[in-house]
Amino acid sequence: MSGAGRGIGRAIALRLADLGADVGVNYWHSEDGAKEVVAEVERRGCRGILLPGDVAEKRVVDEVVAKMTSTFGRIDFLVNNAGGSSGSKTDNPIDEAVVADWNRVLAVNLTAAFLATRAVAPVMLRQRSGRIVNISSICAVTGDCGPAYSAAKAGLLGLTRHSAVWLAPHVQVNAVLPGFIDSTPHDPEKVAKITPGRRMGHPEDVADVVGYLVSSAQTFLTGACLTVDGSVTNGIIARSMDWDDVNARERRLMG
Repeated sequence: MSGAGRGIGRAIALRLADLGADVGVNYWHSEDGAKEVVAEVERRGCRGILLPGDVAEKRVVDEVVAKMTSTFGRIDFLVNNAGGSSGSKTDNPIDEAVVADWNRVLAVNLTAAFLATRAVAPVMLRQRSGRIVNISSICAVTGDCGPAYSAAKAGLLGLTRHSAVWLAPHVQVNAVLPGFIDSTPHDPEKVAKITPGRRMGHPEDVADVVGYLVSSAQTFLTGACLTVDGSVTNGIIARSMDWDDVNARERRLMG
C-alpha cells in the first residue's frame, strides 16, 4: 500500500496485518515510520517489505509492483493512500493557485492511484480476484481544501467508479472518504463542535472500514464511495443553527 509510513496509512497497514495479510509498505519521506510499520507487521506474524519511492512516477510504481509480485507471489489488495499537499500555496483560492503546485498535488493524490491501479490490474485479473481501495477525502464533496487537493480527491471518486466497472467481476474497487482525523493538525474542540459525531476521527476508524472492504465478509460491494467523517458533511445545516438549540433538542429526545 502507498503512503503507509504514518497516520491513516500506518493504521491501514496494521489492520491488513491483523487480517493475516503480508504488507508492502510504500513511503516517500517517512522512512523511520515505514520501518516501524514493517516491524509491527512482522510482530503480527506477517511479512512486511519496505517499498521506497515516489509513486507519482510510473517507473517507481512498476518497480514496486514487480517487487511485490516476486516477493509475495500475488497481489490481493491495493490501497492507494499516498497523498497530501505540497505546501500552503495549494490552499490558495483558484485565482491565486500556482500551476506547479497544482500539477504536483494532482500527481501525488490522483495520478499515483491511476498508475498503481493500472499496474496491479493485470496481476489481479490473472488471479481472478483482487481488492482496490482508494483513500479520498471529504474535500472531494465539500471543495474547501484548496482547488488542487479538492479536485484530486474528487478525481479519485471518478477513478474508483470507472475501475469498478472495467475490472468487474473479479476485482472490487471502492473509495473511502475520511473526515477530520486526529493524525492531522486540526483543533479537536473546534472539530467536535461542527461534527454530529462530536469528536475527531481516529486513523483506526478509517482502517476498520478498509479492513471490511478487503475482507471476505463482503463480496458484492464495488464502486462505492464510503464517507467516514462522523457525519460532518451531513451537518452543514446543523452548523448554521445554534448548537445550544441542537443540544437542547437532544436532551428533550433523551428524556
